[in-house]
Amino acid sequence: MNRRHFLVVLGSAAAATVVPESTWAADGPSDGFEVIDIGSLDQFEQDKVYDDHRDQGFFIIRRANEVFALSSICTHKGCKVRAQDDQSFLCKCHKSVFNPNGKVLNGPATADLPRLKVKLSAERHVLVRLPKKALL
Repeated sequence: MNRRHFLVVLGSAAAATVVPESTWAADGPSDGFEVIDIGSLDQFEQDKVYDDHRDQGFFIIRRANEVFALSSICTHKGCKVRAQDDQSFLCKCHKSVFNPNGKVLNGPATADLPRLKVKLSAERHVLVRLPKKALL
């Protein structure tokens, strides 16, 4: 899919901004990453935090015209964070708090929650590139 076709598809469907598939280099089997197909972009129409993949190590977040993945692993000691009603994130283990973009608000964590690479497949599925060590 070329860039123009990708933009036309996104524009015509009023879909969110995600990175086109062609922008990722081909990943070999030993690169330390797993690509997970989490389903059609149409499943993520509402602006909110989708926590269906929290146990796999990430959240999907839709905000305005952007869809992105944010790690659900606290950067302090590796506990899983939970999405809060205000779209912030809380680590119940040691009470670190992160804002809706994953920036640390309160420690003991000192590093932000990392964003994970996301792309849109030719079939309009959202693909998340996740480090294999984060998979359960």
